[in-house]
Amino acid sequence: MRKKFVILTAVSVAAVMLISTIALGATGAKDIKAYYRDIKIKVNGKIIDAGQTEPFIYNNSTYVPIRLISEALDKVVEWDNNQSIVIINDKSTSQISQELAAKNAEIQSLTYQNSLLQSKIIELNKTIDELKTAKEDEEENPDDYLEDYLYDEYSEWNDIEFDYTVKESKGDLTLTIEFDRSDYKSEWNKLTERKIENWLNDIFDYVTDEFPKADFEGTIKDTDKKETLVSFEKSGSKLKVKFYDDVSYDDLEEDLNDLYGSGLTSYHKNFGSLKANIEVEDYDDDELYITVIVNTSRYPDEWDDVKDTAAADDWLYDIMEYAYDEYEGYLITGHVENSSGKTQATFECSSSGRMKINWK
Repeated sequence: MRKKFVILTAVSVAAVMLISTIALGATGAKDIKAYYRDIKIKVNGKIIDAGQTEPFIYNNSTYVPIRLISEALDKVVEWDNNQSIVIINDKSTSQISQELAAKNAEIQSLTYQNSLLQSKIIELNKTIDELKTAKEDEEENPDDYLEDYLYDEYSEWNDIEFDYTVKESKGDLTLTIEFDRSDYKSEWNKLTERKIENWLNDIFDYVTDEFPKADFEGTIKDTDKKETLVSFEKSGSKLKVKFYDDVSYDDLEEDLNDLYGSGLTSYHKNFGSLKANIEVEDYDDDELYITVIVNTSRYPDEWDDVKDTAAADDWLYDIMEYAYDEYEGYLITGHVENSSGKTQATFECSSSGRMKINWK
């Protein structure tokens, strides 16, 4: 039990205490001896925090804060300083109504928040069920699960549309990636080996996370030529990638001959039936060399009529432009020769696409 003494003035005690033994109507100051015993206040079964105005005992009477007790009993307390009167009244109907309205508003707010929480719980439970279902599908049908992921993430990668087939056997996974390279020659040729390796490693990382016990291997295939371009397989904790696609310009040669090797009267009627054979070779890294061989043994007059003309320039510009579209960023150089092998003109398309022709 804690005990202490304090000296207070009578005026201060009368202003804040419920019970007073000071003579009625007395004024002025009076020294008193008060005892503190860590007194608690309980109103309707609830302990009230008195804060700094701790109750005390004086002349065998217990003094407590009048405002604290009155408000705990749902009363309104006022102090009339002019008359030194503590006024205690019941709350008015309007005050009660205001408090009830505030409580009702609080109840409505809590009810609304509760409904939001309930909706969130339903949404989270739905998400949990979906994740459980997905996990079950992953475990029961890993091939379908991986295929769905690949189509979602990489159905079109670097402007190339791919098809994915995954086969599962005894927990191991084999992936076949297919596309028609004839439709995406330019896009495929722009891809470096490093970029393809990074892409396959992204897929491998996903497979490792989702199927840590599975072996993994696969291929990238060209459906047009029925060729395997790339193969890959799990090797320890890494993916081993092998490229079979040595750069070949056969497709470009074929296209150039189909488009610009004959039927050239659209450039000028003087081309007549003139024919040319166009050859493409790898001159250096990121550089193509094109040889245009004009059949002057059969069409000497036609060639004499069109060489070193604007029509012939347009023809050569179109050849360079087509090759550049297929191998953007490459330096394209070449020459035109007659059937005897004599150079008729040289041409160049820079890696930025700037073209020029020099006639001999």
